[in-house]
Amino acid sequence: MISEASSLDFPFIEKVTRQNMAHHYTQYGMEWQDEAFLQRLTVSDNFVVLDKGERVAVIRITASPQHLYINDLQVIPAAQRNGIGTRLLDHAMSLAKTRNLEAVRLCVFKGNSAKKFYEKLGFDHVGEQGNVLRMERRLEACAVPG
Repeated sequence: MISEASSLDFPFIEKVTRQNMAHHYTQYGMEWQDEAFLQRLTVSDNFVVLDKGERVAVIRITASPQHLYINDLQVIPAAQRNGIGTRLLDHAMSLAKTRNLEAVRLCVFKGNSAKKFYEKLGFDHVGEQGNVLRMERRLEACAVPG
């Protein structure tokens, strides 16, 4: 079940994001910054997935007048490859459609295997900056469950 996160979910969101991204931060010589992450967390719309009463995934989004941005999509390793990420992306696409936005955008580290996941779900590579690829899925190109 996807539900809007509360501040009680913040420790889980920080933990799963930090754990899932640790390899990439090490690979690119980056340092995790607790304060900056918490600040970004408080200004995004956050949704968690519960499975049997346990938190297993999170998606963090923000929006501009034209685009919905996925800031993070994290699934705990034990729950990966069970369709949870796809459900979260469908949720984001539905939110974008409801808001009459043009596209959903995200960034992914070049070496992140999630790039293939996003491509499989219709995201196109639209640019890059340093170690990060920018990807986008236009709304008119997607079928949103409704």
